[in-house]
Amino acid sequence: MAEDLLDYWVRLIKTIFPANAWINSHFSNNDHLIQIDWKLQNDSENPTKRSKKIEIIIKEGAIEDYLDKNKKDRELSDIMLKEFICERYNHLFLIMIFMPTNMHRRKSG
Repeated sequence: MAEDLLDYWVRLIKTIFPANAWINSHFSNNDHLIQIDWKLQNDSENPTKRSKKIEIIIKEGAIEDYLDKNKKDRELSDIMLKEFICERYNHLFLIMIFMPTNMHRRKSG
């Protein structure tokens, strides 16, 4: 059940991130750990540059609370999880996706 839930949460949040996002999920000390990053594609001098890694930890207690909920409350929790992630990382996405890295560099000369 726990692996199914972890896979479900990955599918749920995958749509929030860029299509080329790399998502790694596993268990760590009874918690669910989801790590996400992606190739930025905004720096012509470093075409393989990746985003900062985002790490989402879903604690064991939250997992237990989620499993104790009825279907309607789980659906509400899913919406709240997606909204939280969007609000937490929206500014990061905008900076990493739309602002070329070379704009931050000082030109030497």
